[in-house]
Amino acid sequence: MDDIAAAQRWDAAYADVHEPGRPSEFVTRHAELLVDCPTALDLAGGTGGTALWLAARSISTTLIDVSGRALEIARSAAAESNIALHTVRTDLETDPPPTRTELAVGASSSRSKHGWHALICSNFFHPPLLAALASYLVPGGIAFVVVATVDNLQRNPRPGRRYLVERDELPGLCEGLEPISFAEDWFAGRHEARLVARQPT
Repeated sequence: MDDIAAAQRWDAAYADVHEPGRPSEFVTRHAELLVDCPTALDLAGGTGGTALWLAARSISTTLIDVSGRALEIARSAAAESNIALHTVRTDLETDPPPTRTELAVGASSSRSKHGWHALICSNFFHPPLLAALASYLVPGGIAFVVVATVDNLQRNPRPGRRYLVERDELPGLCEGLEPISFAEDWFAGRHEARLVARQPT
């Protein structure tokens, strides 16, 4: 999928959307891990529900998505709430994944060029990106990764098979990260793999 095709497809999907989505319950219920967190990166974060939740907690947050329309919605909501939010439009399925230096350009916190203290990758499955997650984090940084598994097809036709992980596969795809917790189960009608992991110090 090339960058233009992906951007057009997702811009169309968000054409009638005017408000950010809700923050990820997976992230919000681990709020204690984000106490005193200075910077965060939300990969493929769509309209910014989770990114805005982070930024509202005075965390310098960068939101990445392929859809300019989604990022426009997030920026508008941030401006209305007087929240600082840095956005970057890029296709994370391009090879190779963007470097942390490239993603940090324009970020409000100069510390982002050295990596982020928290990272969210929610419902976006691209193995090369998962393998690069550790490179975006500072030592001790926390990653929150959630992806639907193949078992999700038992109840839901989407996402398609290419966007699903096998059982017990996710931790091994996130190279260089040390798992803090890992669970696979049905969550609100979706079978998901949920990983919280740390960049070793």
